[in-house]
Amino acid sequence: MPLSALRPMVVVSSLVLVAPACSSPGGQPTGAGSSTSATGAGSSTGTGTPFDAGATVTTYPASIGPVTLQPGAEQTNCIVIRLGNLGGGFVRRFRADLTEGSHHMIVYQSSDTVESPTPKPCAPLSGILKGEHPVFIAQQAHADLVFPTDTSGTPVGFQLDPNQMVKLELHAINTTAAPLAITGTALLDTVPLSTQVTVSDLAFWGTKKIDIPANGSFDTGVQYQAAIPGTRSFAVTTHQHHLGTEMQVWYGTGPSDTAHRVADGKDWSNPPLVVLDPVLDFPADGSKGLAYECHWKNPTASPVAFGEGFNDEMCFLWHYYYPSQGFQSCIDGQC
Repeated sequence: MPLSALRPMVVVSSLVLVAPACSSPGGQPTGAGSSTSATGAGSSTGTGTPFDAGATVTTYPASIGPVTLQPGAEQTNCIVIRLGNLGGGFVRRFRADLTEGSHHMIVYQSSDTVESPTPKPCAPLSGILKGEHPVFIAQQAHADLVFPTDTSGTPVGFQLDPNQMVKLELHAINTTAAPLAITGTALLDTVPLSTQVTVSDLAFWGTKKIDIPANGSFDTGVQYQAAIPGTRSFAVTTHQHHLGTEMQVWYGTGPSDTAHRVADGKDWSNPPLVVLDPVLDFPADGSKGLAYECHWKNPTASPVAFGEGFNDEMCFLWHYYYPSQGFQSCIDGQC
């Protein structure tokens, strides 16, 4: 979604924000830059594909940038802003757009009480690795994730508190020969807290055991993480850096059970966001989870290990699941 579509706008330093809106048709404030749409099946937030939200949809936008990078520069910037959702709500769809040069953008719930709207340098993925609660992680030029309904027909959604503060983390690198002005925009399509919803959450799994030799190749072998018993997963994506050649993910009972592949990311810069239909069922006996394997090829004269920078490497997956038991971060089997 182009920034010009987010009207009216004000500019605070280098951050583009949406000015506070007036009231919705029902007389209630709809928050900073929010818009309200029709109810139920076929409802639309004004942009994107119509979907069955299960209730009146209010859309909250959040943006970071433009952040200007010179050729060859890498930087991660963070801001904290108010979402403007006075009454709270459940996210029923996430959408995000990243301009050229962005590696990823993460939207976190923030416990801060004061806004920090000017982008400031921060470490990539530092929030996740420190246990902060991510709401959405965008890695593609455009991402669109509609939440499902559960087996009883109840909508699934991610809960936001009233007056939610959010942190946006934008990791960018300029591989072109000219300066780039890089921007990330997120749209959160929400329904009211009064809506009957099965609450969802996010799990972030991976390994730090990465040792890629100079002028050589390396793979992790098949790793396995048991899922939270009694949950279901409805979307999954992979994450590597620029030496990554493939990351596969399988649904099964252990590292040797690779018959059911659910993701195969062969482009580190545009990994798949796989919507799982049908959803993956992780039974109450704890017998199933996700296996994964990463491959790299290193044409440089230096060995490469795990790290947060662009010239380091990562092997992570994250998936959306319900019912929520909180944000789960598991690194090398330690959760």
